[in-house]
Amino acid sequence: MAESPAIADEAYPEDLHLAPQEIFYFLQQNPKANLQRLWQRLGIPADRTTPFDFDNACDCEVNLFAYNLDDDVESEKVLQIKRTLGESYRYLVFKGPEIKPKFLGHIDVYAKYPPSDPVVLLSNGRAWLIVQQTAATGSGLAAWEDTVYELADGRIRPVASYLVRVRESGGWARPTKEFVGRPLSCRIQNGHAVLTVAYTLKYTGYAKPDVPFFTSRKKAVLIGSLKDGSTTVDAAHSEISPREFETIYNFN
Repeated sequence: MAESPAIADEAYPEDLHLAPQEIFYFLQQNPKANLQRLWQRLGIPADRTTPFDFDNACDCEVNLFAYNLDDDVESEKVLQIKRTLGESYRYLVFKGPEIKPKFLGHIDVYAKYPPSDPVVLLSNGRAWLIVQQTAATGSGLAAWEDTVYELADGRIRPVASYLVRVRESGGWARPTKEFVGRPLSCRIQNGHAVLTVAYTLKYTGYAKPDVPFFTSRKKAVLIGSLKDGSTTVDAAHSEISPREFETIYNFN
């Protein structure tokens, strides 16, 4: 007798806890699981703009990270659910004991080009979670964006975003432009996030693509609004002017 085919849309069992370790091990064993019930149990509202909402078969990979994002000794758990075919990632953030932790929130990102894994910036006595996603793609263009998150009042919230990597391929008529940003510090001041990013910018020619003919290293102080999520350049304290940031440290 032939074996029954594996169930491709098994739902997250009701008897499993809403704990990162249990979700992690379940998805390792059932990568094509139907996660609609899991999202309901976590209280994540339906959102038709994300692949996680309407795709019954997750077809995903999982990773589990531990970070200390606040001022106590207990680490938070960040569960990364990667949908390779859907070009998207969902991050679930938990705090507390392994059996019944508190769910702090989720982060959804688009990622046509694989982003870097989340990292933590230690600055001004705080830990800031930085999550990356694809910002733009096109003919000869690849761009990534970092978003900085703060753990405050029992929830995870975004405080600032910035382009962290951009590569625009050139040709005979124009050079290839590439820049990379590195976050140096972050703080909350008067209802705004103040973020310092060090940028390395280089231009290379068509004939010698590995040899830059121009390189620049400058810092930008960015002000992120906690109300509307906008990010602007602090012209008085930056080495990069708002005009440069808009035209050069950007993509066309």
